[in-house]
Amino acid sequence: MPPPTRPRRILVIANETCASSTVVEEVQYRAGSGGAEVLVVAPTLASSRLSHWLDSDSERRREAAEQRLETSVAALAAAGLAARGEVSDGDPLQALDDALRTMEPDEVIISTHTPERSTWLERKVVQQARVRYAIPITHVVVDLERERSAMDTAPRTSGDQGGETLRLYHAAPYEQALAIRADGFSDSRPAEHEHSGVWLTDQLPPLAGEPGAPIVFAVDVPRQVASAYEVGERDGARLYLVPAEALNRQGPAVEAADDWVE
Repeated sequence: MPPPTRPRRILVIANETCASSTVVEEVQYRAGSGGAEVLVVAPTLASSRLSHWLDSDSERRREAAEQRLETSVAALAAAGLAARGEVSDGDPLQALDDALRTMEPDEVIISTHTPERSTWLERKVVQQARVRYAIPITHVVVDLERERSAMDTAPRTSGDQGGETLRLYHAAPYEQALAIRADGFSDSRPAEHEHSGVWLTDQLPPLAGEPGAPIVFAVDVPRQVASAYEVGERDGARLYLVPAEALNRQGPAVEAADDWVE
C-alpha cells in the first residue's frame, strides 16, 4: 500500500504585504483542492530611512510584523490551510535561505509592493532568488492602495461609521521628523497665510533616499476636513495647511513607505 501523500508545502516571503488578500488568494490557488502547509515569513526590515536610523524602532517593527502575520495566518486558516507565521530579522534573501533549511517547501511565493514602490524589486530580490534556488518561485505584486480603496468603496453596514479619507503627505528634515515621531505634528505660521498649521500635499513628494533627504509622513485625513484647509496648487499637487491638532487626532504620524520597503 503506497504511503499517503503529504500536503503541499508553500513558503511565503513578505513584509508589509503579508496580510494582503492578494497573497491569501495566491496561496489558495497554489494549494489547490488538496490543501497545503503554509509558512509565512516576514523579514522585519525598516520601512523607512528614519526607522532604519532609530534602533528603538526595532521592537515596534517586530510587533507590527507579528500583527500582520497573525492576520495572514488567520485568513489562510479560514481558507482551510494549515498556516503558521515567523518573524525574521534578516533581509529577504537571508530569510528565504533560513526557511528553506527547515521547511523544505514545494514552492516559494515572494510578495512585493508595486514596481514603483518596491525596493525588493529594485534590488532584484526575486531574480536573485530564482538564480540561487532551483525550487519554483512565484512573484506576487500587491497594490495595498487598491486593496484599501476596494475596502473603502465596499457597501457599508449600518454600524460602520467610517468616512471617506484623503491621504496627504508632509516632508520634514531629520530633526523635525524625530520631533514629529515623538510628540506629533506642531503648527507653524507661513508669512503669506492668515492661519497656522502643517503644510501637506496630496501627492507623494520625491524620495531621493540620500543622507539628509526629508522624511515623508503620510496622514489619512477626512476629505471634508482636508477640503476646509486647502490653500492652493503647485506643480499639479493640491496644497493644504491643516492645524496640527486636527492631524494628531488621526493617530500617530506614520512614515510614508520609501526606499526600504519590499
